[in-house]
Amino acid sequence: MNSSHQPTHQATILVIENEVSNRILIERVLSTRGYHCISASNGREALEMLDHEHVDLILTDLSMPVLDGYRTTQLIRARPGMEQVPIVAVTAYALNDEGEAARHIGCTEYLTKPFKPRQLLEVVARLLGYTQNAE
Repeated sequence: MNSSHQPTHQATILVIENEVSNRILIERVLSTRGYHCISASNGREALEMLDHEHVDLILTDLSMPVLDGYRTTQLIRARPGMEQVPIVAVTAYALNDEGEAARHIGCTEYLTKPFKPRQLLEVVARLLGYTQNAE
């Protein structure tokens, strides 16, 4: 198993986030570890991208206009070949039951904003099967 911070191949991560500043921050943090990011500002855009893009992991905000993260996750999970792609719910709502609700509709993991960059990197590395050394 790779014991460095760098992935052994450039994983592609789909970032679904309607707030531009949050999307840019997430992409910058992930790029420090060599991840390739593609992004969508809502669930509808994300579903269109998945028609022609392969992704290794998805980070989705739950509260978005047009198509929220809950419904987006359900629609992604219904697609052939997308059943096992890790999906991380990223949201500002820290309610105890929201994490359970996100898992119930198909999210693999739940991350509450604001989060530290290290938290994001650890979750992504673990879900992609990479080890993440402590800094």
